[in-house]
Amino acid sequence: PVPMSVKAGGEPVALSSSFQVHSTSKSALLQRGIERYSKFILPNADVNKEEHWEDADTLTGLTVMVTSDSEVLDASTSYSYNISVQKNTAVIGADSPFGALYGLETFSQLVSDGHLNYSTLAVSDEPQYRHRGFMIDTGRRFFPKEHVMQLLDAMSYLKMNVLHFHLSDLCRFSVESKLYPTLATASNGFYTQQDIVDLVAYAKDRGIRVMPEFDVPGHSHGFRALAASGDLVYCSNSDIQLYMDPKNKTLTTLKHLFVEMAQLFDEELFHLGCDETGTPGDCSLASTKQLEVELIKHISSIGKTPVGWEEVLYSTAAASKSTVIDAWNHHNSGQSTGLGYHSIESAGHLFYLNHASLSYENQWADIAAGMDDKQRALLLGGEISMWTDNYCYITQCTRPGSPVAHWMFNRTQDATFLQSIGGMVWPRGIAAAGSFWNYNASLSATSTEFLSCYYAQNDRLAARNIAVCPNGCKCDEVSRCGKPYPQPHDYHDHQQQSPHLVV
Repeated sequence: PVPMSVKAGGEPVALSSSFQVHSTSKSALLQRGIERYSKFILPNADVNKEEHWEDADTLTGLTVMVTSDSEVLDASTSYSYNISVQKNTAVIGADSPFGALYGLETFSQLVSDGHLNYSTLAVSDEPQYRHRGFMIDTGRRFFPKEHVMQLLDAMSYLKMNVLHFHLSDLCRFSVESKLYPTLATASNGFYTQQDIVDLVAYAKDRGIRVMPEFDVPGHSHGFRALAASGDLVYCSNSDIQLYMDPKNKTLTTLKHLFVEMAQLFDEELFHLGCDETGTPGDCSLASTKQLEVELIKHISSIGKTPVGWEEVLYSTAAASKSTVIDAWNHHNSGQSTGLGYHSIESAGHLFYLNHASLSYENQWADIAAGMDDKQRALLLGGEISMWTDNYCYITQCTRPGSPVAHWMFNRTQDATFLQSIGGMVWPRGIAAAGSFWNYNASLSATSTEFLSCYYAQNDRLAARNIAVCPNGCKCDEVSRCGKPYPQPHDYHDHQQQSPHLVV
């Protein structure tokens, strides 16, 4: 994203062939970051080895300095940084190792063809919002671990800092449970608990928090293995919405399960979903509210902050004052902050990237428009979302129908699925990342200045091996630059198979 303040001038300055990035910080996380970014920066120095530049004419190194070596990553972490280049000396200063990583990212973007673009430079930068998120829906189409890692890399390059991990929905419960072993293993694809530990660590190394979401009481078809074992109860005439049964089977099981899941994530925020519930069979609005209220109390009691989609406030009214409201559909964060709730803006008409027709211009938006200072203080930030409804093998994994990319549900199509998701998210998500970092109302999304940055960043993502939709192309779930993704010859057979049998 465009930094908050940039003062740059002078001719480009060559990087010395002996250029190095160094720091006296004792943070191992920062040292690993320096190693990663050196791979982007140092090749620009290597091109000058035959040029015989004198040190007086070159930039000989980059020093990274941090006020604190603390590697604690939470909502209060400072990501601020500054960059100073003068008299052939380059310095990054930051409050934390995480801010220093962002300084390294910005510096790496200013280096090309063996040169830093400016001989004098002063950058001062920090995010406008503390929550700059990306939601991926693994509760429908499973995202392999390696795919998630690539998306985390892309997020770090765009200074996004929260992976909203939607881990259960209509197709599966995506995380191994030791307490209830059949829960995830019945699904076509799941993360072992070690996978989750690995992904949380990988994300933290890139300054990214991981907020889990286990969507209840609606969208709960993925829990059906526990209904079969008698551990929880669905509403009568439904295998999608969970019931607050008189014997408290459902509540007791979910409490135990969520304690187990919460221990896998360092993140304070724990998303309960609570969206799109109804009153099927013996489920009433009152019983659904009671279940949500009890779960919200439980999440708070184990030291987490509950998060719910907007319905937890506007439909069941189950939200406690500590519940974070995730606005997405009929309400916006201006309304929920106006009621005194911390909020996240996930407006579907702006940030739901599963809508291929949604222009990048929609993502360049002021998510705090019309808010007063008190409301702005309650607005945590915003999120883009990539739902995978259109990749289900049948409609929502529950009823007949063939979504447009249904054949990619099969795990044999993982590689194609990655290209499809990358083409749907990038570059459009680049504009949203800028909105969540430092929205500038004076910068039009159609201006030459905006588009040059937008296209350059997309090219940079591609050069760093991120799957994207190339500049000048149109991409959707099933095609890239006008060419359909190749389908397996037997995909008609695949769509008829139970997801439990697809390998």
